[in-house]
Amino acid sequence: MSFEPERMLSIKVYQAPVDFPLPESVQDMWTVIYFQPLEPGMTNVRIVGMGFTDDADSQKLKEFFRKGNSWTLEQLQKKFWPSCAACQKE
Repeated sequence: MSFEPERMLSIKVYQAPVDFPLPESVQDMWTVIYFQPLEPGMTNVRIVGMGFTDDADSQKLKEFFRKGNSWTLEQLQKKFWPSCAACQKE
């Protein structure tokens, strides 16, 4: 959808997989990913889901993405934290 180089990226599902739960609800949401530089070699990544409503299916979808985004961030930490030179000083 949009981006600010090295700072922000917004994305939206164009076409959900055939077996995706709640395919109608996913059409109303989008995700904004923020990158905030910290000390050298470190970046804070924040994922924000947008477009959710009070509707039960929308709330189920919100929880689905909350869990998925949390897992994704954990995997990124596992991948990059051990090789971060600045992180090794802590």
